[in-house]
Amino acid sequence: MRHFRKILLTFFAVALAASAALAGPALQMRVTLTQPNGERFSAVKRGDEFMNWYETAGNYAVLKDATTGYWVFAKASSSGGLARSAVPYSVKAAAPSGATKNFAPTKATMVRLRANYTSPTSFKASPANTAATAASTWTSNPISGTREAIFIRVNFQDATFKSTSEDAKEQIWGDTHSVRRYYLDQSHGKLDIISADFGGVKKDIIEITMTSADYNGGKHPDLLLDAESCGHYYYSHINEVTFVTSVLKRTGLNFVQFDKNNDGIIEADELVVYLLLAGYEKSASVRRPSVWMHAWQSWVNEGDEHNVYVADDKKTMLGPWSYGGELSEMIVQSQDVSLPLAGGVVHELGHQLCKLPDLYDVNYVNDGLGVFSVMAGCSWGCRVGELPGATPCNFDAWSRKYLSWDTPQTFTPSGSPINLICGTPRNGVFPIARINSPRVDSTYEYILAEVRNPNASDWDGGISGRLEFTDVSLPASFKGGVLLLHIDERTGSGSLAAGNDFNVSSNGCHQGNMAIWADGDSRAENAGSGTYKSLWYAGNGTTPDTMFYGSRDVTVASIFSGVSFSSFSSSGEFVSVVASRRKTGGGCNAATFPLLLLLGALPLVLGKIK
Repeated sequence: MRHFRKILLTFFAVALAASAALAGPALQMRVTLTQPNGERFSAVKRGDEFMNWYETAGNYAVLKDATTGYWVFAKASSSGGLARSAVPYSVKAAAPSGATKNFAPTKATMVRLRANYTSPTSFKASPANTAATAASTWTSNPISGTREAIFIRVNFQDATFKSTSEDAKEQIWGDTHSVRRYYLDQSHGKLDIISADFGGVKKDIIEITMTSADYNGGKHPDLLLDAESCGHYYYSHINEVTFVTSVLKRTGLNFVQFDKNNDGIIEADELVVYLLLAGYEKSASVRRPSVWMHAWQSWVNEGDEHNVYVADDKKTMLGPWSYGGELSEMIVQSQDVSLPLAGGVVHELGHQLCKLPDLYDVNYVNDGLGVFSVMAGCSWGCRVGELPGATPCNFDAWSRKYLSWDTPQTFTPSGSPINLICGTPRNGVFPIARINSPRVDSTYEYILAEVRNPNASDWDGGISGRLEFTDVSLPASFKGGVLLLHIDERTGSGSLAAGNDFNVSSNGCHQGNMAIWADGDSRAENAGSGTYKSLWYAGNGTTPDTMFYGSRDVTVASIFSGVSFSSFSSSGEFVSVVASRRKTGGGCNAATFPLLLLLGALPLVLGKIK
């Protein structure tokens, strides 16, 4: 591993930007693509499983022609996506008429694609797609206790693992810096992912090899699970159901027992099933055979071909599952590297187990929460010198609130001084503050404040590697700043099942969970993923934008919330800020109060939970 870290530092010389849902975002780093004639050019992978492409240094979208093997200029298609032209890309060649630069699909296109990803029957019946849309809100989804899980490493006749089961076991189940440890830390010990109990025999990670009698003759499923190759998600879902069913059967394990409430469906709160596939991870690779990491589920109302049955009698089905590939050659040019498991697995379990939406912009206009959430671009988090994904950063404050792992201290600026003193990580009281508007209904729209530190010794240290090769250097002396989040829970469908659209960006619409940056507008097109300068502390930034939407109706003009922030203290273990009520028409009244936010708004920054 030390050898790979040295190689990484040598070759990994371009920024890792956050990307564009139940799929993980692409690892957006600049790589070199090679044409069949030997010409080489640099490009960045954009998008996610639903739509992905490469963008050249000149910002042209390019796609690969499977017949000729050439990377060709892409044009906008009539469906709102991209289509291949007949013109091979060349740095020196003139772009053909209609060649697409700075591509971003329309919201309507992404809604259509994601509708295909859900059971057609349940999608059409969802309140998010009826007149009841206006009543949809992202209400809390509390989760705690133990959750049994099994991870299945799947070898194929034409693809076998480069890494070992023991290495994977340590990354998933180890006492420190593992997937299990991550969720223990984020939940403050409330959620523990444990080995599945198969009749008194514990199974945490197992390894199998598909045989010629199994799905696809035991070969890697590759394009059979790719919607574009299949022509539609409906058909790729059928293939994936058959594949997952074949894998479960090959294990020889009795999964029926995990239907603990006897409703015929094994949900994630009964058993978490995650498949680790030999071969490449498409979100970080050009090579094949590959899959794009994602979470999916049986479609209960679409016929048996869409249901993963765990026994031949077809009485019990597996609800959700997740999977991802092993290898990338993008991280280290032309060298196959086993991707670290933590980031991708944590992100997909955020969907499968926690029912969290993606917090990158699933429409690819901006980067959403970027480096400030594992449900956004920081699923690829890493410390300096690590491989991307090795250290996913913390969940953002809204996600922890949504899961009832943190209860923000709530206040509304008023005429009387209020002293708000937040707790410390050591005693489990985490300093998240919710600031409500004194002028607008704050039931669903409010501001969250927390302290984040890319130089932290634990999970938020994963931000540092993401910033290493940006134009902004992270000072070693930086100790944290305030991250302000503008939340509007009326945005989107109101649940992951009804649509993964909480942070979708489009013209005339606002996003549900977006940072109020100190160094720009995170909502702007191509805004980037944020840096330490996006946080608030003395001498950085001027006045936070506290305009509220005031309504789900996007035609309603923004409303001033009546909240004003000023006098941020210096970066450090404590960051204080004066929060005031601003009178209508401007100006502040005399009632101000300090909000003390302790560095380590997240676990393990100052010390481990005892």
